[in-house]
Order: sequence, then structure tokens, then C-alpha cells
Amino acid sequence: MKSPSNRRLAAILAADVAGYSRLTASDEEGTVAALRAIRSEVVEPLTDQHGGRIANTAGDSFLIEFRSAVDALRAALSIQDRLQARNVVAGADRVILLRIGLNVGDVISNGDDILGDGVNVAARLEALAEPGGITASEAVVGYARKSIAADFIPMGPQRVKNIPEPVKAFRVQKSGHAPQKAARATVPRARLAAGAGILAAAAGAVLWLAPSQPNPDQAVVARMAFPLPDLPSVAVMPLADATGETGNATLADGFSEDLITDLSRISGLFVISGNSSFAYQDRQISTAQFAEELGVRYVVDGSLRRTGADFRANIRLTDTSSGQLVWAERFDGPVENIFSFQNRIALDIANALDLPLDDEERTGIEQVDTATIAAREAFQQGWELFARFNEQDNLAAIPHFEQAVLLDPDYGRAWAFLAMAHLRPHILHHWQGYTPATGQTHIGEFYKYLREAARHDTPLKHVIRAMVLLNLPDWEGVYGGSRGTSEARQEAAKAIALQPSDPEAHLAMGWALIAAGEPQEGLAFVHAAMRLDPRHPSHYALFEAAALFAMEDYAQAAVVLQAEVDRNPQARELMPVAASALAMQGELRAARAMVERWHGSNSSASLPAAVQDYFFILRWTGASRHLNQRLTDGLRLAALPPGTTVASLRAELSLPDAITQRQAVQALGLFGAAAAPAVPELTKLLQSPSAFVRKEAANTLGNIGVAAAPALAALDALAGKGLAGKRATLAAERIRRSLAEEEL
Repeated sequence: MKSPSNRRLAAILAADVAGYSRLTASDEEGTVAALRAIRSEVVEPLTDQHGGRIANTAGDSFLIEFRSAVDALRAALSIQDRLQARNVVAGADRVILLRIGLNVGDVISNGDDILGDGVNVAARLEALAEPGGITASEAVVGYARKSIAADFIPMGPQRVKNIPEPVKAFRVQKSGHAPQKAARATVPRARLAAGAGILAAAAGAVLWLAPSQPNPDQAVVARMAFPLPDLPSVAVMPLADATGETGNATLADGFSEDLITDLSRISGLFVISGNSSFAYQDRQISTAQFAEELGVRYVVDGSLRRTGADFRANIRLTDTSSGQLVWAERFDGPVENIFSFQNRIALDIANALDLPLDDEERTGIEQVDTATIAAREAFQQGWELFARFNEQDNLAAIPHFEQAVLLDPDYGRAWAFLAMAHLRPHILHHWQGYTPATGQTHIGEFYKYLREAARHDTPLKHVIRAMVLLNLPDWEGVYGGSRGTSEARQEAAKAIALQPSDPEAHLAMGWALIAAGEPQEGLAFVHAAMRLDPRHPSHYALFEAAALFAMEDYAQAAVVLQAEVDRNPQARELMPVAASALAMQGELRAARAMVERWHGSNSSASLPAAVQDYFFILRWTGASRHLNQRLTDGLRLAALPPGTTVASLRAELSLPDAITQRQAVQALGLFGAAAAPAVPELTKLLQSPSAFVRKEAANTLGNIGVAAAPALAALDALAGKGLAGKRATLAAERIRRSLAEEEL
């Protein structure tokens, strides 16, 4: 008998600490103590005052249920007021701001916790709120507008993660209260007469102005390939090499890539990755089209000229929403100081956009990775090959990274990329396992270079640590850590805190969450990585599909992978997962075609052997460990001979040959619940003279689940009788568990 419904309508307040990773990285104990005080002195009293109930907390977040939208909004406004008052007397580095999202919707009780779409929408609205701000759904505003004197500022329909329909959102603030200061575009203060093209600057640089444009190159929001982020968003067009000599193009590219890296450290700025920006390197494209295709408001472009021992860089920042120049400057100096000038550009852009920088961000930007021009050029040559994400170019990148660290042994970023270039062949294990030059295994070389990378504080170091924790079973000798998704999440969080616009850091966090059995949360980070790198490499789709596979959305997982394989036919690591997803949704013909495409003619192993021995890149842990077997079963199902059906396998069960029976039983197990018609034959085989047949029959009945309930008596009778008896016990437990879940 099914339980009565525990659904109800509720007003939900979701709150999260802005910049939590940065705060804990700076002072973990102090941040935790401050949050405890905020809960006991602010959140709990105001929740009680407005008739609410705290349903869940997670250290840096609160989920609160109220009887009405009016109560929820009054509580939200009171909480933000109380926190603002506390922050006035707090030090600049101790300020704690909450983002709050409000929604009215359907919820389901799970003990004291609440779940459901109403909660999910509240959480997504919270992510849209500014630090210290409140974002509410249209439903909340409809209920509360007549009862609460507040300003409700429409944000328009918002597409949020995992919610199929756009959500109409509103910013809410006290009536008459000025909104939080948004990033503004500024123009140079000096008005220059025609022909007077330069202005002395404090550091000896001069202001460079582009010719006035009678028809500004203005981007059109309706043509944006992606919705504009809530934060000020920027993409850097690779600087033009104005030297006229091919050899200097690498220096200009390195300057551009370092500028992207510096900007991506700014937490208040959304920065498109270098991988996507450099995809436009050889294209003649306007700043407006560049902005539209990458979905950003601001574009940095310019040129770099090298003359003997000196250089000149002309850089400008354009607000493409208006086509107006925000900031522009010309930098001149000796080439050995070029990277110091580059750091200044990032700071000037932050200042032009009114973006405050904390000490950690400023230190990261001001830090020069290397002062050796030749080392930087060698690194750039390696990075451009590495960023193509294929086997041949990855191997070709290694000597350039080796040259970079040879020229500058303290070049931490080069050590990290050198380690990564050797880790890739292990993770994407279809690549060759040995370096051509030395014959050493890539994983051995990786460990060697990882020790060097660990000596330098770079964000990529934490990404590598997360990947190692998720992929390698034994790495205690490198960091003294242990394998686990929790530790991987901590490392990914550190990387995101140090470089908030790094897509690889977000992908690592997504990977960790998916592996730990939190696919929806992991998918949000994967999508964030894809947004930061719109021209992302193929393996991003692999993790998007992994989350969908874990949510049993096999059809969409297959669509995602099929599209990526069509775009990049060399992405063979996606094909086994695509074949498994296709098979799990019953598309056996398409699954067989995909597995044959993957196997191809370049494998010495037969298809059954290749499938049997295949080790997936994706691995789940803990309570989600069963997904590993599901993924493997899907691939094996895809590899069955064409024309294999449940009916054809049932016919083989009656044959006298035990080997044939066993193979047929194993194949039926791959069909899961669809093999239900074979339950009578499988039940009979529990009494087979062959222990192997009895064992496989028990396994398959367990895979079938609820429909195998008629076999429970036979399974119980077999329990305790050798290996087959153990499998019978497990199968009976699985069937009974499935029956219990169906009754809920």
C-alpha cells in the first residue's frame, strides 16, 4: 500500500554565503565561528519571529520554510538588514554577505528536510542574487507586493539549471533603497584635441585612443549566443602582432593568455577562457560579433609591437552593449618588463569596471610567473598545442613545457602543465602509455613532475590534486592525501577560489560531485565550465553525460555524446559511454553501431574482449558505486551480436549445453527489467547441476528486480549453498528492496 502524500505548498528561503571558499581559505576557523554566530544571533531568531522553520543547513547555506510568501520576504529583508548592521563594525576581511532566493512552490518532506521543484527554484534564484541581495520568483512577488513596501525590480525570464521553463525573477530591496552599485563603464577623463593622441600617465605610460567611430560597433543582446552573466563579463581577443615578424607572434599570444589568466582571478568578473578566445585567433571579426558569439558585454583587444629591446602595447576595453570605449592605454618599456606591464593592465581593467579586489586577488595578479622571455615563449608554444586536446598535440606540447622549466626552474605554471600533459594519457587511457623519447610510462613521468609542481602555488595545482583523488587509487607518496570525492571537492573549491573563471576548476568540482552521487549539483558546475569555455573540448560533454546517466536520463546523455562525437570524430573516449547510454534506453541498433565505430579496425582485441576489459574514465563511489556496473552492463549489451533479443536468449536457456546456458543467462542480465519474460526459465535454472549457471541465474533475477518476485522462494531455498547461494541471497535482497521502493 502506498504511503499518503507528504507534498504541500510552502514559501522557501534559500540562502548561501557569497565567497565562502575565499573566506575559509583565508580564515577557516574564524569563518566557521562567524557563521555559527550569524545562525544563532540572526537567522534563528528572525526565522522564529516570522513563523519559519529551518529545514536544512550545510555550513555555508540555509534552507528555511515559511507558511506564506509575506513571512518569507519579511524574514529575508530583516536578515539582510541585521547582517548589514553587523558588517558595518566588522573588518573588511571579515564581512559576510548572504545571497537569498525566495520561491513559493510544491515541497516534499524528507524527515526534517524538504525537497522538490519549489526548493530547486529557490536555490537557483539564490544563485542569481547579488551578495547582500534578494531575488524572488514571480509567485512570491504576487503574494507579497500588496503587503510589503519594497521595490520589486524585474529581471525578466531567467533560464536556470535543471528547470525546464524560464523563471520570472525580481530583485527585491527596501523601498527607496538604492540598488547595489553595479559595475559601470568609465571613459578617460581627459578630453584630447585632434592630433594630441597621448597623455602622460603616472607610470610613464601614455593613453592611447582609437579613432572615433561614427557608427559604433555595437553588440545586439538578441544575437548573443548565451545569456549575459549576472557579473560583468569580458573576453580577450588575442592581441595582434604589430611587429611584422613571425617570431614575435608567440610573445603577443603569451601576453594575451597571461592577461586572460590574470583577469580570471577576479571574483567579481566573468572571463571567457583562453581556449575559446584563441579559437578566433585567425579570424577577422569585429568586437561586436566576438562579444555576441561568446556571450559577453566587454571585449579587450589591441596590439603588441616589439622593436629591438623595447615593446609597445596598445590595449583597450570596449563596452559592446553601447559600442563605447571604457578604457584605453598605451604601454611602452623594455621587453624584460613586459609581464609587469601586463599585470598592471588587469588591475586597470578592474579599476575601470569598479571591481574591488581583495588582497589574495591582487597578490595573484601582481605575481609574475616568470621573468624569462624565452621560457614564456616556450610555455606558450606548449600551451597552444596542449589546448587542442588531442593525443598528437598533447605529446608535442611536452618538449616545449620541458624547455620552459629548463630555462626557468621556478616557473610553477609550466611545471603544472608539464605534469598535466603526462596525466592526460593515463586518464584518457586509449592514448599510448609511453613517452616516445624516454620510454617511461606517462604516469611515472607525471608523478615526477607533480612533485615539482607542488612546490609552487598555482590554481592548476589544486585542479590536478582533485583529478588525482578522483582517478588514481594510490597517491599518498605525493601529497600525503587519500583518495576520495570529499577531498577532491576541497581541492576544486581552492582552485575556484584562486581563479573563479577557470573552467577546469569548475569541471573538477563537477566531476567530484557526480562521482559522489550528486549529479544535479555536479551538472551545474559542468555547465558553468562550458559557459566559461564555450568552445570547450570534448571531454566536457563526457561529464555532462555522466550526470545525465546517473539521473537515468539515458536519452539525453546519448544525445549529448552523439552530438559531440559528430563534431569531433576523434573523441573516441566518448563512444563507449554513448554506446552504453543508447543500449540502456533500448536503442540496441544504434548502440551496436556506436560500439563498432569505437572498436574500429585499430584494436588488436576482439570486440567481446575489448568490451570485457574496458575501464571507464568515469567512476562513481559510495552509494553510487552501482552506476559503474550499470555503465559496464550497457556497453556489454551494446556489443551483443546483432539480432540478440530476450526471446532468442530464452530459447538458448533450454539447450542442454551448460556453457551456452551460462552465456545466455549473462546476456539476459544485461537487459535488466526487460528480461522479465525469462523469469520462469531462470527460476528453473537455479536447480541446474552447474554451479556457474546457478550463480548467473541468481544474478540475472536480481537485475530484473520486481518482476522476478515469483523466484523469491527458489532463491531463498538456494541461499547458503556455496557461491551460488551467496548470489541468491543478494538477488533476493535486491528484489525485496525493489518491491519495497515500488510501494512507496
